[in-house]
Amino acid sequence: MGTDKDWETWGRTDPYFGVISSDKYRRENMSEEVRAEFFRSGEVHVAEVLSRIRNHFESGFSPLSTLDFGCGVGRLVIALARHTKRVVGVDVSEAMIEEARRNCARAAVANADFVKSDDDLSEVSTTFDLVHTFIVLQHIPWSRGRRLMQRLSEQVNEGGYFCAQFLISCTASPLKRNLVRLRYALAPLNWLRNLMRHRPLFEPAMQLHVYDLRVIVSDLHRRGFDSMLLSVAEPTHDFEFESAFLIAQRSRKCSPLESRT
Repeated sequence: MGTDKDWETWGRTDPYFGVISSDKYRRENMSEEVRAEFFRSGEVHVAEVLSRIRNHFESGFSPLSTLDFGCGVGRLVIALARHTKRVVGVDVSEAMIEEARRNCARAAVANADFVKSDDDLSEVSTTFDLVHTFIVLQHIPWSRGRRLMQRLSEQVNEGGYFCAQFLISCTASPLKRNLVRLRYALAPLNWLRNLMRHRPLFEPAMQLHVYDLRVIVSDLHRRGFDSMLLSVAEPTHDFEFESAFLIAQRSRKCSPLESRT
């Protein structure tokens, strides 16, 4: 479990819940009002990201090109398209990408393209002023996610920005974490949990993984990112993870081939 096939399943069966796991975004609950709320949340997030960059790094920042990794159904791509000349959405699920294309057409967004993701980002052929990923990396195991973060940061133009959200700690007990890992590894345990929670029997587990902040910062430094802004959200009663949102500016020349380690 936890493979790319799981996200293709989410894309085919319940794509909006796959992006934001609130029951109001379940397929059977998606009214026009709820859909509008879903996309407004993307507009709010993008406005906040651009505000942080302008307040802490560059007051006149206006990206010409933007990449959104893990774009899902286009929630943030559509919002980013209002602020940039060209945006590329990247996702591992073909079904998600097809839904994102439909949503762009519905929103009259004509400056967005989409490509299929892999661990080398082989379908991404250009660099960008802004590379962004939000509530995506936390679903990818650390070793694979670190590699993806390295590749994503290498797609940032000199003077551009890399924005990434990821989890950095968990307050759950070691016993609970080990039981969760068993559920990730053994499908029948996840099916049992689905039955107990009245969810679709074969619905995939939505994995959550913790990242090493110090290693991420070190990787970015080696790729020419010298200015960084970090914000941290503390665990809450219903979410046992500490979440970080990092904005890093690439401030010196460092070509992708030179920076890869």
